[in-house]
Amino acid sequence: MHKKALLEAALFMSFKPLEIKEIAKILKSDEEEALRLLEELKKDLENEERGIYLVRLGDKFKLYVKPEYVRFVRHLTPYSDMKKGLLRVLALIAYKGEITQCEIVKVIGNRTYEYVRELEQRGFVKSVREGRTKKLVLTKAFADYFGLRSVHEAKKFFEGVVNESENERDD
Repeated sequence: MHKKALLEAALFMSFKPLEIKEIAKILKSDEEEALRLLEELKKDLENEERGIYLVRLGDKFKLYVKPEYVRFVRHLTPYSDMKKGLLRVLALIAYKGEITQCEIVKVIGNRTYEYVRELEQRGFVKSVREGRTKKLVLTKAFADYFGLRSVHEAKKFFEGVVNESENERDD
């Protein structure tokens, strides 16, 4: 069995980033060899013909889809069963960076309140009272769930969904 292939398979199958200790255990090797194989895999994936890349997050590692391919394959991900309205609210927040709930209501309609409540429960959105409304921002949990290195990558991830939202209302 090829250890680098096993490493790639483990990273591919894992929903969450894998710690170096866990990777070494899977590979039945020490951490030094695991790090060497991770570096080799990272270089292999830098080829422009590859659709994924390897990210190091402290002592953890994860495979991600390259941003330029996300819009073509995002419908295949586990979150594809999320309500379209939830995704539209997330897209608007991502696109603006921060936005008030009342601004989203103007675009999406009254179902916004239900969507925001669910997104807060999932931990994807943090809200701060601002007058009679709430200011909404994305959280690290959102970025982790959608496989983004940071919340700042969210705008590109949701390109296209915002334009669609502006043409449809949910009420």
